[in-house]
Amino acid sequence: MTGDPDVSVVGPGDVESRAASVAGRTRETVFEADEALLARIRLPGGGESEWHAHGEREAYGVVVEGRARIEYGPDRADAIDVGVGEFFRVPAGVVHRDANPSDDECVALVAFVGPGDGAVDVAAEEPPSEASHPAPRAAGEDDLVPTARLKNLTRLTPFPDAPVQQVRGHASGRVESDWHHHGDNDVFGHVLAGEGYVEWGPGPDERKLARAGEFFRVPAGVVHRDVNPSDDEQEYVLWLTGSEPRTVRVDGPESGSD
Repeated sequence: MTGDPDVSVVGPGDVESRAASVAGRTRETVFEADEALLARIRLPGGGESEWHAHGEREAYGVVVEGRARIEYGPDRADAIDVGVGEFFRVPAGVVHRDANPSDDECVALVAFVGPGDGAVDVAAEEPPSEASHPAPRAAGEDDLVPTARLKNLTRLTPFPDAPVQQVRGHASGRVESDWHHHGDNDVFGHVLAGEGYVEWGPGPDERKLARAGEFFRVPAGVVHRDVNPSDDEQEYVLWLTGSEPRTVRVDGPESGSD
C-alpha cells in the first residue's frame, strides 16, 4: 500500500473549541465524520449543564479527569456516577444533564454517533414525568469484557451489546499487532499512556505516531497494524463507529511484494 490513507493525529492543544451549545460546560471538537463526532467535554468543579438531549445520536464516553454524574429520569430521581477510566453510554433522545460532584474539573471524551442533521446538543425542558427511553449506563473495571482479539494486544469493551464499540486497549513494549482493517468503522482513538504507530505500509513514511494525550483517527477500510515502538506500555481508548465486522485480519503489504 502506498500513499497517505488520511490517518490523522491531533494534539491535545489543537482541538477546536466551540461556543457551548449547552450552558454550563465546554465542548471541544476533535474529529467529525458524517454520522460521528468525537468531542472533549469540560465541566468545572461543582458545575452542571442545562437539561438537554442529543437528538438522534447516542453518546459514548469515558472520563479521563475528575468525576461525572449524569442525571436523568422522571422527577430527576435517577443518576449514574462515573469516575476516571470508567465508561458511560447515553441513548439517543434521553433528556439529562451533566453534573460535576467534585471540586476539580471533569474532562470526558465523548463520541456522538447516529443519523440525523448532526445535532449533538438539543436544549430541553426537565425530564418527562414518565420514562420514554432506555436509561443511561455506566461501566467500570469489572464490567469490561474481551473483544477484537489481535496479536500482542489486549482489548476490552464496556458495552458488548452496543451498536458502537468502545474499547480500552493495552500493548506491552516493543510489540506489533496483526495487519487488519475495521470494515465500515471510522475509528477514533486517544492515547492515555505511552505511544504507538498506526502503520499502513512498510516504508518509514507510511505510519503516524500518536503519543500520550494525543488523538488519532483511522478511516474505515484502511489496512494497518498497531505498533508500540518503545519499551513502555501503551494504554488507549477507541470508538469503532460503524457495524460488524469490527476487526478483519488481512495479509500485510509485504506479502504482496515481489
